[in-house]
Amino acid sequence: MNKAKNPVQAVQRTIDIVDYLRNTGGARVTEIADAVDVSKGTAHCHLATLEQNGYVINEGNGYKLGLQFIDLAHHAKARIDIYDVTTTEVDALAEESGEMALFTVEEGDDGVCLYVARGDDAVRTEVYVGYRTGLYHTAVGKAILAFLPAERRDTLINGMRFEPMTPNTITDPRTLRDELERIRKDGIAYNHEETIKGLVGAGAPIRDQSGTVYGAISVIGPARRMSDERLTNDIPEMIRRAVNIVEINITSL
Repeated sequence: MNKAKNPVQAVQRTIDIVDYLRNTGGARVTEIADAVDVSKGTAHCHLATLEQNGYVINEGNGYKLGLQFIDLAHHAKARIDIYDVTTTEVDALAEESGEMALFTVEEGDDGVCLYVARGDDAVRTEVYVGYRTGLYHTAVGKAILAFLPAERRDTLINGMRFEPMTPNTITDPRTLRDELERIRKDGIAYNHEETIKGLVGAGAPIRDQSGTVYGAISVIGPARRMSDERLTNDIPEMIRRAVNIVEINITSL
Protein backbone atom coordinates (compact mmCIF):
# COMPACT_ATOMS: atom_id res chain seq x y z
CA MET A 1 0.00 0.00 0.00
CA ASN A 2 1.09 3.59 -0.59
CA LYS A 3 2.63 5.33 2.42
CA ALA A 4 1.02 8.56 3.69
CA LYS A 5 3.41 11.50 3.97
CA ASN A 6 1.78 12.82 7.15
CA PRO A 7 -0.33 10.05 8.72
CA VAL A 8 -2.74 11.02 11.50
CA GLN A 9 -1.66 9.01 14.53
CA ALA A 10 -5.14 8.67 16.05
CA VAL A 11 -6.56 7.36 12.78
CA GLN A 12 -3.65 4.93 12.42
CA ARG A 13 -4.26 3.61 15.93
CA THR A 14 -7.90 2.98 15.12
CA ILE A 15 -6.93 1.13 11.94
CA ASP A 16 -4.38 -0.91 13.90
CA ILE A 17 -7.11 -1.89 16.37
CA VAL A 18 -9.46 -2.91 13.55
CA ASP A 19 -6.69 -4.93 11.89
CA TYR A 20 -5.89 -6.66 15.17
CA LEU A 21 -9.52 -7.63 15.69
CA ARG A 22 -9.67 -8.89 12.12
CA ASN A 23 -6.60 -11.06 12.61
CA THR A 24 -7.55 -12.41 16.03
CA GLY A 25 -11.31 -12.70 15.73
CA GLY A 26 -11.78 -10.74 18.92
CA ALA A 27 -9.90 -9.58 22.02
CA ARG A 28 -10.17 -7.83 25.37
CA VAL A 29 -9.18 -4.20 25.94
CA THR A 30 -5.92 -5.04 27.74
CA GLU A 31 -4.80 -7.39 24.97
CA ILE A 32 -5.66 -4.83 22.29
CA ALA A 33 -3.83 -2.05 24.15
CA ASP A 34 -0.69 -4.20 24.42
CA ALA A 35 -0.88 -5.20 20.76
CA VAL A 36 -1.12 -1.64 19.40
CA ASP A 37 1.15 -0.16 22.10
CA VAL A 38 -1.27 2.28 23.75
CA SER A 39 -2.66 2.65 27.25
CA LYS A 40 -5.76 0.70 28.26
CA GLY A 41 -7.66 3.99 28.54
CA THR A 42 -6.68 5.08 25.02
CA ALA A 43 -7.65 1.72 23.58
CA HIS A 44 -11.01 1.87 25.33
CA CYS A 45 -11.72 5.35 23.90
CA HIS A 46 -11.03 4.12 20.36
CA LEU A 47 -13.13 1.01 20.89
CA ALA A 48 -16.03 2.99 22.38
CA THR A 49 -16.08 5.28 19.37
CA LEU A 50 -16.00 2.33 17.00
CA GLU A 51 -18.77 0.61 18.97
CA GLN A 52 -20.93 3.75 18.92
CA ASN A 53 -20.77 3.69 15.11
CA GLY A 54 -21.35 -0.03 14.71
CA TYR A 55 -17.84 -0.99 13.67
CA VAL A 56 -17.14 -3.15 16.72
CA ILE A 57 -19.33 -4.90 19.26
CA ASN A 58 -18.61 -5.74 22.90
CA GLU A 59 -19.90 -9.19 23.75
CA GLY A 60 -18.83 -9.00 27.38
CA ASN A 61 -15.81 -11.25 26.94
CA GLY A 62 -14.15 -8.99 24.40
CA TYR A 63 -14.55 -6.84 21.31
CA LYS A 64 -15.22 -8.12 17.79
CA LEU A 65 -15.72 -6.47 14.41
CA GLY A 66 -19.25 -5.26 13.79
CA LEU A 67 -21.45 -5.91 10.79
CA GLN A 68 -21.21 -2.27 9.74
CA PHE A 69 -18.15 -3.36 7.75
CA ILE A 70 -20.43 -5.44 5.52
CA ASP A 71 -22.23 -2.25 4.51
CA LEU A 72 -18.88 -0.63 3.69
CA ALA A 73 -17.87 -3.66 1.63
CA HIS A 74 -21.13 -3.48 -0.33
CA HIS A 75 -20.53 0.14 -1.28
CA ALA A 76 -16.86 -0.50 -2.09
CA LYS A 77 -17.79 -3.29 -4.51
CA ALA A 78 -20.55 -1.15 -6.04
CA ARG A 79 -17.96 1.13 -7.64
CA ILE A 80 -16.78 -1.80 -9.81
CA ASP A 81 -19.05 -1.37 -12.82
CA ILE A 82 -18.57 -4.89 -14.13
CA TYR A 83 -19.03 -6.64 -10.78
CA ASP A 84 -22.44 -8.22 -11.44
CA VAL A 85 -21.74 -9.52 -14.94
CA THR A 86 -18.28 -10.76 -13.93
CA THR A 87 -19.46 -12.65 -10.87
CA THR A 88 -22.12 -14.37 -12.97
CA GLU A 89 -19.44 -15.61 -15.35
CA VAL A 90 -17.12 -16.61 -12.50
CA ASP A 91 -19.94 -18.73 -11.06
CA ALA A 92 -20.40 -20.40 -14.44
CA LEU A 93 -16.65 -20.90 -14.79
CA ALA A 94 -16.41 -22.60 -11.40
CA GLU A 95 -19.33 -24.88 -12.26
CA GLU A 96 -17.91 -25.80 -15.66
CA SER A 97 -14.37 -26.42 -14.44
CA GLY A 98 -15.29 -27.90 -11.08
CA GLU A 99 -12.47 -25.82 -9.59
CA MET A 100 -12.11 -22.52 -7.74
CA ALA A 101 -12.59 -19.40 -9.88
CA LEU A 102 -11.65 -15.84 -8.91
CA PHE A 103 -12.29 -12.26 -9.95
CA THR A 104 -9.43 -9.98 -8.93
CA VAL A 105 -8.63 -6.29 -9.44
CA GLU A 106 -5.49 -4.22 -8.83
CA GLU A 107 -5.54 -1.63 -6.07
CA GLY A 108 -2.74 -0.06 -4.09
CA ASP A 109 -0.06 -2.17 -5.79
CA ASP A 110 -1.79 -5.43 -4.79
CA GLY A 111 -4.25 -7.84 -6.28
CA VAL A 112 -7.55 -7.75 -4.36
CA CYS A 113 -9.95 -10.68 -4.67
CA LEU A 114 -13.47 -9.35 -5.20
CA TYR A 115 -15.26 -12.65 -5.75
CA VAL A 116 -14.67 -16.37 -5.25
CA ALA A 117 -16.74 -19.23 -6.65
CA ARG A 118 -16.09 -22.90 -5.95
CA GLY A 119 -16.97 -25.84 -8.15
CA ASP A 120 -17.75 -29.33 -6.88
CA ASP A 121 -14.07 -30.36 -6.74
CA ALA A 122 -12.59 -27.03 -5.64
CA VAL A 123 -9.77 -27.03 -3.13
CA ARG A 124 -10.09 -25.04 0.09
CA THR A 125 -7.55 -22.28 0.43
CA GLU A 126 -7.15 -19.11 2.48
CA VAL A 127 -8.38 -16.99 -0.44
CA TYR A 128 -11.48 -14.97 0.46
CA VAL A 129 -13.27 -11.84 -0.74
CA GLY A 130 -10.98 -8.95 0.14
CA TYR A 131 -7.84 -11.10 0.20
CA ARG A 132 -4.78 -9.12 -0.88
CA THR A 133 -1.73 -10.62 -2.51
CA GLY A 134 1.27 -9.61 -4.62
CA LEU A 135 0.74 -9.33 -8.35
CA TYR A 136 3.96 -11.08 -9.35
CA HIS A 137 3.16 -14.64 -8.23
CA THR A 138 -0.49 -15.24 -9.17
CA ALA A 139 -2.13 -15.90 -12.53
CA VAL A 140 -4.61 -13.03 -12.10
CA GLY A 141 -1.86 -10.71 -10.90
CA LYS A 142 0.41 -11.39 -13.84
CA ALA A 143 -2.52 -11.14 -16.25
CA ILE A 144 -3.27 -7.65 -14.90
CA LEU A 145 0.39 -6.57 -14.85
CA ALA A 146 1.01 -7.70 -18.41
CA PHE A 147 -1.66 -5.43 -19.88
CA LEU A 148 -1.30 -2.32 -17.74
CA PRO A 149 0.20 0.76 -19.43
CA ALA A 150 3.98 0.36 -19.60
CA GLU A 151 4.67 3.27 -17.25
CA ARG A 152 2.30 1.94 -14.59
CA ARG A 153 3.69 -1.58 -14.98
CA ASP A 154 7.28 -0.36 -14.58
CA THR A 155 6.35 1.63 -11.47
CA LEU A 156 4.75 -1.42 -9.90
CA ILE A 157 7.62 -3.77 -10.72
CA ASN A 158 10.26 -1.32 -9.52
CA GLY A 159 8.47 -1.01 -6.19
CA MET A 160 7.92 -4.74 -5.62
CA ARG A 161 9.41 -6.72 -2.79
CA PHE A 162 9.92 -10.11 -4.41
CA GLU A 163 9.39 -12.69 -1.69
CA PRO A 164 9.71 -16.41 -2.52
CA MET A 165 6.30 -17.83 -1.64
CA THR A 166 7.45 -21.24 -2.93
CA PRO A 167 10.57 -22.51 -4.73
CA ASN A 168 8.77 -21.70 -8.01
CA THR A 169 8.04 -18.05 -7.28
CA ILE A 170 9.54 -15.53 -9.69
CA THR A 171 11.81 -13.27 -7.63
CA ASP A 172 13.77 -11.53 -10.38
CA PRO A 173 12.35 -8.43 -12.15
CA ARG A 174 13.91 -9.38 -15.49
CA THR A 175 12.40 -12.87 -15.37
CA LEU A 176 9.02 -11.36 -14.53
CA ARG A 177 9.24 -8.93 -17.44
CA ASP A 178 10.01 -11.81 -19.81
CA GLU A 179 7.02 -13.70 -18.45
CA LEU A 180 4.75 -10.69 -18.92
CA GLU A 181 5.91 -10.35 -22.52
CA ARG A 182 4.83 -13.94 -23.16
CA ILE A 183 1.48 -13.26 -21.51
CA ARG A 184 0.88 -10.25 -23.77
CA LYS A 185 1.41 -12.52 -26.78
CA ASP A 186 -0.71 -15.44 -25.55
CA GLY A 187 -3.35 -13.56 -23.54
CA ILE A 188 -3.15 -16.16 -20.74
CA ALA A 189 -1.12 -16.06 -17.52
CA TYR A 190 -0.14 -19.11 -15.49
CA ASN A 191 0.69 -19.86 -11.89
CA HIS A 192 2.91 -22.94 -11.70
CA GLU A 193 2.84 -23.57 -7.95
CA GLU A 194 4.24 -20.07 -7.42
CA THR A 195 1.89 -19.03 -4.61
CA ILE A 196 1.07 -22.30 -2.85
CA LYS A 197 2.94 -25.55 -3.38
CA GLY A 198 0.69 -28.01 -5.16
CA LEU A 199 -1.68 -25.44 -6.67
CA VAL A 200 -1.61 -24.24 -10.26
CA GLY A 201 -3.81 -21.84 -12.17
CA ALA A 202 -4.51 -19.86 -15.32
CA GLY A 203 -5.91 -16.39 -15.72
CA ALA A 204 -6.76 -13.70 -18.27
CA PRO A 205 -7.38 -9.95 -18.08
CA ILE A 206 -10.70 -8.20 -18.59
CA ARG A 207 -10.28 -5.17 -20.88
CA ASP A 208 -12.42 -2.76 -22.84
CA GLN A 209 -11.93 -1.81 -26.48
CA SER A 210 -9.39 0.87 -25.57
CA GLY A 211 -7.27 -1.65 -23.66
CA THR A 212 -8.11 -0.44 -20.16
CA VAL A 213 -7.66 -3.28 -17.66
CA TYR A 214 -10.63 -3.79 -15.34
CA GLY A 215 -9.28 -6.86 -13.56
CA ALA A 216 -8.74 -10.53 -14.28
CA ILE A 217 -10.41 -13.93 -13.97
CA SER A 218 -8.62 -17.13 -13.04
CA VAL A 219 -9.16 -20.80 -12.28
CA ILE A 220 -7.08 -22.55 -9.61
CA GLY A 221 -6.74 -26.25 -8.91
CA PRO A 222 -4.38 -28.93 -7.58
CA ALA A 223 -1.40 -29.78 -9.76
CA ARG A 224 -2.16 -33.51 -9.47
CA ARG A 225 -5.51 -32.94 -11.19
CA MET A 226 -4.39 -30.25 -13.64
CA SER A 227 -2.60 -32.07 -16.44
CA ASP A 228 -0.63 -30.00 -18.95
CA GLU A 229 -3.43 -30.48 -21.47
CA ARG A 230 -6.10 -29.28 -19.05
CA LEU A 231 -4.09 -26.35 -17.69
CA THR A 232 -2.87 -25.02 -21.04
CA ASN A 233 -5.85 -25.84 -23.26
CA ASP A 234 -9.15 -26.70 -21.56
CA ILE A 235 -9.02 -24.19 -18.70
CA PRO A 236 -7.77 -21.25 -20.85
CA GLU A 237 -10.57 -21.90 -23.34
CA MET A 238 -13.14 -21.73 -20.54
CA ILE A 239 -11.57 -18.53 -19.22
CA ARG A 240 -11.50 -16.90 -22.64
CA ARG A 241 -15.22 -17.56 -23.11
CA ALA A 242 -16.01 -16.05 -19.71
CA VAL A 243 -13.83 -13.00 -20.35
CA ASN A 244 -15.35 -12.51 -23.79
CA ILE A 245 -18.87 -12.34 -22.34
CA VAL A 246 -17.79 -9.81 -19.72
CA GLU A 247 -15.96 -7.66 -22.28
CA ILE A 248 -19.00 -7.65 -24.58
CA ASN A 249 -21.07 -6.33 -21.68
CA ILE A 250 -18.52 -3.59 -20.90
CA THR A 251 -19.47 -1.83 -24.13
CA SER A 252 -23.04 -1.39 -22.86
CA LEU A 253 -22.07 0.14 -19.51
